[in-house]
Amino acid sequence: MEDEMDKKILIGEMAKIHNISTQTLRYYDSIGLLKPRHKDEENGYRYYDIEQFAQLDSILFLKKLGMPLKDIKKYFSNRNLKILIDLLNKKEKDIDKEIELLERYKKSISKKLEFLEESIEEARLEECEIVELEDRDIIYISLNDRTDIYSVEYGIKELSNRLGDNLCLFDGRIGAFISQEDILNKRYTTFRDIALIFDHGIFNYKNIKTLTKGRYARIIYRGLYDYAEGYFNKLINFMDINGLESVGEGIVLTITDSAFSSKEEEYLTEIQIPLK
Repeated sequence: MEDEMDKKILIGEMAKIHNISTQTLRYYDSIGLLKPRHKDEENGYRYYDIEQFAQLDSILFLKKLGMPLKDIKKYFSNRNLKILIDLLNKKEKDIDKEIELLERYKKSISKKLEFLEESIEEARLEECEIVELEDRDIIYISLNDRTDIYSVEYGIKELSNRLGDNLCLFDGRIGAFISQEDILNKRYTTFRDIALIFDHGIFNYKNIKTLTKGRYARIIYRGLYDYAEGYFNKLINFMDINGLESVGEGIVLTITDSAFSSKEEEYLTEIQIPLK
C-alpha cells in the first residue's frame, strides 16, 4: 500500500512546484481560499495533498485573468460547470473591452509619435509656411482675456473633466485662441479661449464644435507662449509679403512642454492663423 505521506506536500514544495512564494500560499490559507488539507498531530506540520494541485492551478489561472481573490473564493465555495461558464463568458467580455482600450492606447501612441517626430524636424522650425488642415474637433471654455497660469491650467483640467476621458490630454492638443482684432492690434498674449483640439471624430461629445478644414499660415518655434510675440510678428510679416489675409482667430498650440521634457530647449509651440 502506498504510504499516505507520499501524497502529502509541504508548503515549500507546493510553492516551488507552482512557481509561487510560500507567503502567497500562507495568505491563501489565511483568507480561507486554499488551506492545507492535512495536519501531522505529532509535529504540527500541515500538508497539502496532490488533489489540491488542480484547485491551486485554477486559482492561479483565474487570478492571472484579473479576477479578484474574493470572487475566486466565492466561486470555489459553490463551483459547478454553469457557474464556471458564466464566469468565463463575463471575463471574455472584459478582455474584449481591455483589448479595445489597448488598441486605442496603441493608436494614440502611434499618432503622438508621428506628430512629435514631424514637429521636431529642424528644417521646419521657425519657418513660415502655408498648410492645408482637415476638420478638427474642439472643446473650449472662455478665459475672458485672462492669461495667468492658474486660469489656463484650471481651464485645461475643466475641459478634460468634461470629456471624462483620461486619454483626452494625450489624444488632443492644448490651444489658446487669440481674436482677429487682438492680432491686428499686436496683442498676442491676450487669450480669449483655452481649448482641447482633436482629429475629427475621436470623441462623441455633444458640445464639441468643429474647426472647418482650410488653409492656415503656420510657424513652429522653440519655447512656450511667452515667446509668441516675435513669432506672431514674423508670421504676420510673411502673410503681408505674400498677400495673405486672415479670416478668424489665431491659435497658439502646445506641441511639447514641461509635461514632455524637463529641458526648456525642447519645448515647442505652434502658431496657426486661418487664411481666406
